[in-house]
Amino acid sequence: MFNYDFPLSSRARTYLKLERVIKSAEECTDLDSIQHVMFALRCIVDFIDLVDGSSAIKIDLLKDLDRCDGQLRNWLEDPECDTEYVSSLRDKIKYAKDFLDTFTRQRTVLKDDPIIELIKPRFLTPGGINCFDTPMFDFWIHQPLEVKKNRLEAWMHELDCIKVPVYTILYLWRLCANPTDKIAKSGFMQETADTCDLINIQYDSSIQAYPVVSGFQSRVNIRFLPFEKGAPVGDIPFKIAYIKGNLQQ
Repeated sequence: MFNYDFPLSSRARTYLKLERVIKSAEECTDLDSIQHVMFALRCIVDFIDLVDGSSAIKIDLLKDLDRCDGQLRNWLEDPECDTEYVSSLRDKIKYAKDFLDTFTRQRTVLKDDPIIELIKPRFLTPGGINCFDTPMFDFWIHQPLEVKKNRLEAWMHELDCIKVPVYTILYLWRLCANPTDKIAKSGFMQETADTCDLINIQYDSSIQAYPVVSGFQSRVNIRFLPFEKGAPVGDIPFKIAYIKGNLQQ
């Protein structure tokens, strides 16, 4: 199945970008590969830019964690509720809040790191990272594996203050998603739904088309475009889930 998430709020858009950047950095495991190390650094720089570009990121995360916790607390009052499971979800939220408290420190540590400070502006210059423009980085990249591993692990540890809350929120949002079957007639569907933060689209991987979503909050247009330009697009069955930040369905 192809699986697409589309944000319908600015918060959701930022969370999805952070999720992709952090996961990409975590997949750079071959530290003997200059390409892996470079891409990991690029992801960390993107993380810094995303966080600094959203001055209210900590406030947004805290509010969304509280919204989720409030709904979970309400569910505990239901006599048919699995209290042990819901309580474990609330523990995840508390764990995420503890990490979020270290956010200010993280900003200082990453910004003051000499390697990141050196490399960050060089990504904007074509071929800007080389032995003559960035000799310190060239020296470090050729250090023993253990030296690079320790440095990269220290950087990744600093991402946890945002990673854990973002992962927790998206996990809870997706957990409460309620997908329904739809058909895009000639590849198009327009629908009005309750205000939500995120929609998820799933469809069979044999379909040679990709979804383009437009809309805001409650009004959604979905058009499947052919991968091969000009190819015909028939009726496409798919699943869609409207995901709300307060976990309501």
